Amino acid sequence: MLIESRDPLIVRDGRPFTNSPGARARSLPFPLPQTLAGAYRTRRALEAGLQFPQDAPKVLSWGVRGPLLAEAAEGGWRLLVPRPLDALRLGGNLYPLRPLRVPEGAGMNLDPGLLPVGSPSPHLKGKPQSLPAFWYWESFLAWLLEDPPQGFTPEGHEGPTPEIRTHVSLDPEKGTAREGALFQTSGLEFARKAGSLRRLALVLWPEDGVEVEGVHPLGGERRLAFWRKGGPGVPGVPFSLAEALVQTRAARVVLLTPGFFGGAYLPEGGAIAGARVEAALVGRPLAVSGWDLAQGKPKPSRRAVPAGSVYFVRLPQAWGDDQVMKWLEGVWFQNLSHLPQDRRDGYGLAAVGVWSGKPVAWEEA
Repeated sequence: MLIESRDPLIVRDGRPFTNSPGARARSLPFPLPQTLAGAYRTRRALEAGLQFPQDAPKVLSWGVRGPLLAEAAEGGWRLLVPRPLDALRLGGNLYPLRPLRVPEGAGMNLDPGLLPVGSPSPHLKGKPQSLPAFWYWESFLAWLLEDPPQGFTPEGHEGPTPEIRTHVSLDPEKGTAREGALFQTSGLEFARKAGSLRRLALVLWPEDGVEVEGVHPLGGERRLAFWRKGGPGVPGVPFSLAEALVQTRAARVVLLTPGFFGGAYLPEGGAIAGARVEAALVGRPLAVSGWDLAQGKPKPSRRAVPAGSVYFVRLPQAWGDDQVMKWLEGVWFQNLSHLPQDRRDGYGLAAVGVWSGKPVAWEEA
């Protein structure tokens, strides 16, 4: 299902927005899964004639996967995903970050059993260069299927364009502007200029396949978006990936949407569906709150693992090939968050990539 914003989309970041002069309503760089899940459920519930709060349990049971980003192209829509954090660009070259074997006598402040992640070469120094915030699926898939890719250059872009509007407060009696009462709102423009204007949209996959259509509000200020059936389908499991996992019994798990786990930044018990986490490359935590429509009150603030985070996992050697395939199918483009409702809300959508399973030795300077 495609959601194409007609107006710049406002998805607030939670900072206070008052009526004081100079106030700014800031937008997140990309919508949270719960924003799209809530909008989808509201639209579907209204079309079905359901009522709140009595029908809230049924509405909350409708699960989704996403959102991800898509770009209009000849012949259809191209899927994009957030940049994986295990990619590092220095001096114009791209290097993979991998688990490192700890030298004898070295100390760390990591959780017991976890390996550090980085580059083994001490000569790779300097300020990292920027990479596209969103990668086209073809580039991302190449990054998943090789460890490491040779001569790889990802194709992508920065995603929705930030758009800032300046407003003025009006005096209702005089019909004129209040002196000094200026404020700003920032939103996301779902179009980008690349030689010509290119359309962007959000992709959402309802778990039960029920899609909605029409022009409906999305995000702050009830700005409108076009909801359409279709768009990119859920990518299938690559055959070469399955073959590699059977051989190595090791993998990378990359989050495509933010996730919530029972062990803070680690999955509950230090494992993903039975595969032990040996190393983790996790970005800064993402503060998440919102409004609980069923309870009529704010949701408690929580910290999510950001999209793009990478977990290096080892599958049990005792597993047969069928169990490895079952694990892969149970993780590939599935929501991995700890709580069932977070999974239904779209948190923790994951992809799987190859990893040799062999920690790299640190090189000496």
